[in-house]
Amino acid sequence: MDAKPIPEIPQAQAKEGSLTRRAKLTFVSSFLQQAARFVVGFGVTPIVIRGLGVELYGAWAMLRQSAGYIALSDLRPMGTLKFTLAVRQHSDDLEEKKRQIGAALIVWAFTFPLFITVGIGAIWAAPYFIRTLPQYAWPIRLAMGFMVLSVALDRLLSLPANVLRGMNLDYKAMGLNAVTILLGGLFTVLAIWGGWGLPGVAAASICGVLVASGVRFLVARQVLPWFGVVRPSRKELVEFAKLSAWLFFSSLGGILLLASDLIVVGWILGPAAAAVYATTGGALRLFMAPVQDLLSSGTPGISEICGREGWQRLEQIRTEMYLVALSCIAVIGGGILSLNQSFLHLWVGDGFYGGNLLNLLLVLIAFEMILYRVDAAIVNSMLQFRAIASITLTYGALSLCLGGVLAWAWGLPGMALGVFLGRLGLVFYLPPLIYRKGISMEKHLKSIWRPTIAVFILLFLSYLLCQVLRPATWLTLLITAIFIGSASFALFLTFGVNRDDRKMLKKRFSTFLPMLAGKT
Repeated sequence: MDAKPIPEIPQAQAKEGSLTRRAKLTFVSSFLQQAARFVVGFGVTPIVIRGLGVELYGAWAMLRQSAGYIALSDLRPMGTLKFTLAVRQHSDDLEEKKRQIGAALIVWAFTFPLFITVGIGAIWAAPYFIRTLPQYAWPIRLAMGFMVLSVALDRLLSLPANVLRGMNLDYKAMGLNAVTILLGGLFTVLAIWGGWGLPGVAAASICGVLVASGVRFLVARQVLPWFGVVRPSRKELVEFAKLSAWLFFSSLGGILLLASDLIVVGWILGPAAAAVYATTGGALRLFMAPVQDLLSSGTPGISEICGREGWQRLEQIRTEMYLVALSCIAVIGGGILSLNQSFLHLWVGDGFYGGNLLNLLLVLIAFEMILYRVDAAIVNSMLQFRAIASITLTYGALSLCLGGVLAWAWGLPGMALGVFLGRLGLVFYLPPLIYRKGISMEKHLKSIWRPTIAVFILLFLSYLLCQVLRPATWLTLLITAIFIGSASFALFLTFGVNRDDRKMLKKRFSTFLPMLAGKT
């Protein structure tokens, strides 16, 4: 299909300005949520580890990843709704949008018996793949039961949240969303302090889902007067169900890629090893989550641009997203490589660091995945769920098989090495799908080869620093982290990007600061 530039008329320009502003507001909303998650993760994780012990904490990590598989058994109709509404943002046909909501509810109702069956099976099988001491078998089954109930409520009650995201209005609940996350962490702490153990921690997730879903429902009713349900036509229902099925396979692949490694580690090496694997990557997840939200904050706008076939604008956005992702991995990855051992010693104590090699491999995995996420967000916005499904299922299964074999041979570093090698193909598979829309491959590669090399050099230097840096207090750790982060960002800007891209990066990061301060 030939590229069709967006008409340069005042209305279109105003629309682009609105998309940019909404993307910034969405990022601020996501930033607040990630800040709340950081506070919860940083403060609650040590409490949970001490309250449950290493083995049951590893079991809890495996339970959370297992919940991802259970959640897929409804075929993801609410997730599909987010994308179908996003590509129709420019449409004034409110009845069509209501029919999309109706289609999502009908598909969910048809798949609910399958969800119940999968949930019962997971409760029965939990002690067999989460292999702990025999006396923990029934607490693990009870905890899995609470997780199944939590997931069931979340899948249905996430409808208002997905409508808000699809309409690019999730930022309307920015402060309330952050508060609900903090309340969820409080529920977990109360479960530990109450002595309710692993089942209590799982039950706390139900309270968090109810609070968060209730808030988003009230916000959706307030900011979307048309919010409601209309029965879809047979044709609309069939088309929605097809998209939902492909999104299911895509999400299944995503689970294989992003949320199965702990299950494999725990099954092969035991829950205690899964706990070490999880905590070694804990800081990386905490600090990379805001970057992922920064990149995904523009997804609703990208979906609308795809719906209007604005491929030239999309080409510019993709290059900018790549440069932002590379600059963030240079800063965060460098800090994690240099200081993760000291951070974990101060955060959760000794015995939870898996070694420098495991740390390096986890950073490299994050590197390849952040680039994949950029292109995956664009391909999803084109509603090419089938392509995403094929790649994620293939490389997800490959990475877990390689990881499992190498974990059996070489332990935790072997698992990470297998995952890294298995996911390499992700970086190269999706770009051709985007280039078909008239986006220039040569121009894109010319823009990113230099910053990519700069990132690898900075990560190598940071890995050398980890051999000598050992901050002993939180203050010295913080000062060292600020210095390394600032130096990495300065070196990346100086040697990794050209003058125009340097100006763009400074502008992109600087424009968010006033918004974080409340100035829109």
